[in-house]
Amino acid sequence: MKGEAPPVLAGRRPVLELLRAGQSAERILLAKGHAPSNIVNEIRRRADRAGVPLQIVPSSEIERLAGDVNHQGVIALTARYRYTPLETLLAGESPALLFLDGVTDPHNLGSLLRSADGAGFSGVVIPARRTVQVTAAVRRVSAGAAEVVPVARVHNLTQALETARSAGLWILGLDSEAEDDIWSSDLAEPPVGIVVGSEDKGMGAKTRERCDALVRIPQRGRLASLNVAVAGAIAMYCCMPGSRSGVAGMRPEGWRGNGA
Repeated sequence: MKGEAPPVLAGRRPVLELLRAGQSAERILLAKGHAPSNIVNEIRRRADRAGVPLQIVPSSEIERLAGDVNHQGVIALTARYRYTPLETLLAGESPALLFLDGVTDPHNLGSLLRSADGAGFSGVVIPARRTVQVTAAVRRVSAGAAEVVPVARVHNLTQALETARSAGLWILGLDSEAEDDIWSSDLAEPPVGIVVGSEDKGMGAKTRERCDALVRIPQRGRLASLNVAVAGAIAMYCCMPGSRSGVAGMRPEGWRGNGA
């Protein structure tokens, strides 16, 4: 929209990862009087090489633009986040994707992006409605992962799951009431898609129908479920490329944990 202010990405690590990933930025602002650091020095070097203007401004200007976000004296005025087509994610060799059905908390999405990067997942798929989008808050929480993990935004999640299945992915839905646990599933390896439901209601009925299998994360504690970001992270690490032999050894003999 004409005259609309560009999105603000705040924090040293997110801004550095933005530059490392070759993403565009209109300007980078550094707060006057902040102590130098290795990260800030690298931000300066990379901004200079990329031709991104860098300005030293009063801290009050940084605080005005960053709002309540912990900016650490560094912000980038960025271009709009660019989503990746689902077809691009599916075109890779043996893809591993995370599908989110109704996740609304930006902290959960940011954390899941960090975990997706750590587990070597190919990307994350979100619906265009009723799910948090990749906002400035998500990019901040992701600590740079939003700049390196591709995110596809689709209009119809169930159709996207069908497309993924047609491309050869096994679709596993996380369900605390599932009979099988993820450690025992023969499908928990790439090419694979993991589906995580919303924070309060879990997966929708149509989403569940598109899953090849429902699996739970076994627990020994008394609580019935895990936080969405934690459950998604565990599932991704269980399914990450080359992890199956290690996962099999993690499961104690005679394990009878509760579902998650």
